[in-house]
Amino acid sequence: MTDATNQEAAVELQATMFDLLGRIAVLERDVFRTVGQGGPEFEATHRAVVDFAEFTLRPWHRAAEEALYPAAAPVVRAQLLVEGLLGEWQTVEQAYSRLSCVSTDQVRVAADISALRVLLVVMLGKCMDLLVPALAEDGIPLTDAAERLAAAAAATAKQG
Repeated sequence: MTDATNQEAAVELQATMFDLLGRIAVLERDVFRTVGQGGPEFEATHRAVVDFAEFTLRPWHRAAEEALYPAAAPVVRAQLLVEGLLGEWQTVEQAYSRLSCVSTDQVRVAADISALRVLLVVMLGKCMDLLVPALAEDGIPLTDAAERLAAAAAATAKQG
């Protein structure tokens, strides 16, 4: 694999993560727009966030656990970062768990969605800004990870 090919794969990985952040931001905005209105519109926006977490974020993270995180094994400076990212994912899962519960408290739901977005900004930011560049700098092949993570996000985007 050439350096240029690997750099392109790193950029693709970062673009996929950036897209996920953009999608959760749009969903959060939609929820905030419907708070106070109640009824089917709020329920639909809440459901869209739950579906995004279930059918996009979870498959994306499974792909990261299978393709991206193992690539970091030979990079000593990335190993602790991956451990931290795995721990942060547990916090994302807790936020998702709160969101997936049926609730009539729209303010709590909106706050939970904002918490999920912030957790994703932190976690994906570390992946984009620290992990992917570290792997690329050490010459770790990223093409497979980029393809698998993009496919996970794209396949689930079609469902939504």
